[in-house]
Amino acid sequence: MDSTRLDLSVPDGWTGWFELMRTPSGTYAGICELSLRGIPRCALVITQQLSWDAAVERATLRADHFVRQWGPARGH
Repeated sequence: MDSTRLDLSVPDGWTGWFELMRTPSGTYAGICELSLRGIPRCALVITQQLSWDAAVERATLRADHFVRQWGPARGH
């Protein structure tokens, strides 16, 4: 299984990337990592998606949700 690592577009102060791989069954799955000011804050598992685009969309959606819920504006 080959994997591809891509950067995420996240708000200032946050950095993020995700790594997707094609499974033997032809689906896509991977992991997403988010850091706040250089400190790792979250690793999200991206479960099997039927297409590359669906996996990228899922990773982006989950990362956006995490940043909204746990960003500095909420005092976490």
